[in-house]
Amino acid sequence: MSNNKNQYKRKFTGNIVGVDGGTLRQRKDVYEMCFWFMDNYLPRHRSLDIDIWLRRAKDIDDCHGWTERGDSGRQHFEMELNKELKGDDFSTLVFHELVHVQQYAKGWLKDLNKKGSKVWWRGFQYENFDYYKQPWERQAYRQQEKINKEWKKYLKTRTRRILTIYVK
Repeated sequence: MSNNKNQYKRKFTGNIVGVDGGTLRQRKDVYEMCFWFMDNYLPRHRSLDIDIWLRRAKDIDDCHGWTERGDSGRQHFEMELNKELKGDDFSTLVFHELVHVQQYAKGWLKDLNKKGSKVWWRGFQYENFDYYKQPWERQAYRQQEKINKEWKKYLKTRTRRILTIYVK
């Protein structure tokens, strides 16, 4: 997605977010949510590269979304999100997946194999663990609602959009 017209790099942070698919409104919202999240939860990270695909539910494997570390470096992440979700459901999903980006970026979470069935989480190794009992998922579920409330509070107080996106 590196040469995609829907990629945006904010001048001052160096972080890159690329969004493909969905509507222009969804892409703009995802950009703004990502940069707001990075400003508030990953302020010291300056080289994150996040590729996001907005897809229909039937095109995503058995879930609303997923995040994994990309192949091109420690700070590269790939994410797929269900574009059919609306409102709070959509923003909560984005923040849930961004919590996983935070976990990877800070080194709390590491995949030990490509399938994701063997994971290192904060000093412990987990293998074939039940999804809802995985500590990284439990943390993401706990934080998603809190972050979404902060986001909605930010939306009420902001005076303008923090970024302008030019898409042909």
